[in-house]
Amino acid sequence: MAITRASIENIPIHLVTSIPSIETYNNIVNKKYYSTKLEKRYKEASLPKIEIINLHSEILKKESWIANKTINEVNKFLEKGEQVLFFLNRRGYAPFVICKKCGYKFQCPNCSVNLNYHKNLNKLLCHYCGFKSSLSRNCKDNIKCDLSFCGPGVERIFAELKKIYPNKKIEIFSSDTLEKNELANELLKKVEKSKIDILIGTQLLSKGFHFPKLNCIVVVDGDFSSHGYDLRSAEKNVQLYHQLSGRAGREGNFSTIFFQTYTPEDEILINISKNNPNLFLQKELLLRKEKKLPPFYRLISLIISGKNEALIMKFAMSIKLKIPQIKEVNVLGPVLAPISKLRKKYRCRILIRYPKDLFIQKYLSQFLNKIKITSGIKLEVDVDPINFS
Repeated sequence: MAITRASIENIPIHLVTSIPSIETYNNIVNKKYYSTKLEKRYKEASLPKIEIINLHSEILKKESWIANKTINEVNKFLEKGEQVLFFLNRRGYAPFVICKKCGYKFQCPNCSVNLNYHKNLNKLLCHYCGFKSSLSRNCKDNIKCDLSFCGPGVERIFAELKKIYPNKKIEIFSSDTLEKNELANELLKKVEKSKIDILIGTQLLSKGFHFPKLNCIVVVDGDFSSHGYDLRSAEKNVQLYHQLSGRAGREGNFSTIFFQTYTPEDEILINISKNNPNLFLQKELLLRKEKKLPPFYRLISLIISGKNEALIMKFAMSIKLKIPQIKEVNVLGPVLAPISKLRKKYRCRILIRYPKDLFIQKYLSQFLNKIKITSGIKLEVDVDPINFS
């Protein structure tokens, strides 16, 4: 929108980022955009060193998510009076809850996702539609379910760190704990004045904060394998962790980021550890060209949603068969969304891929205007879609 406005008004525009999107990078390569780089950090601080902790060679205690090697490394920073950040992009205490006896999983009735357990509220929450539920449930033998909390959220990491460091001041920094502005400002002041030793935070923490004493970051879960459905997942991860690394060593001190992972050979992780975003952008651009993906091809997304899964798939198939066949235009799908049901509605998508020099919107709008939409079904058109999750 900003670029379009600048073009209409014939005025310069600055796009400021730590790592550009692939589309922007392609415009730089093609000399469409002019690029200026800050070659040095403030106070000539060096970027944090990156270390990978292979969890296959560590023995984690039961109900524990932090390796002994990680704790030993963290201790070195705490002993110097420096701050440590544990990063985990999962709110709450546990991502899902299951009964050990009957196998019942607590799932959202409105969305096809597990409910997140929030210990502070003692409630199960859906992070998509806001549905709330209590934990009490009777098992098949009419006695209460024997619950197992699976995986960690920031609250669970907080509980574990409290056991390891009972005398340290530990705080959680996430959208749940910082709903009030005053609370957020108070917490930031505490960090800046070194009144907090250990911070536990979600993605919220990667955004532009200046913590002078923060020189150690631990990424609790450095596994990136589950994002195959998103074209931009690699790009987003490299951007997020590059931004996160910018929180450490800002006053010129030696700093390190530790990635705990079960997949040390993961390509995204290796790209992040090289601390050379340009290398990643070059490779990703070549991959996009080879696979006929944006910015070399364009995409249009037809999203069909409704309360009946079979009905939306049937309707989507009928649309696909009617789409006029044009040379070099591929019609892919329909496929259900990775989270197929959201707020009581199922969603599926047809993806139209076409060369950049082709303007098919005109044909498509004429074709879609002729389609009779079945009652209870919604059809959305998303040109140049960003994601489909």
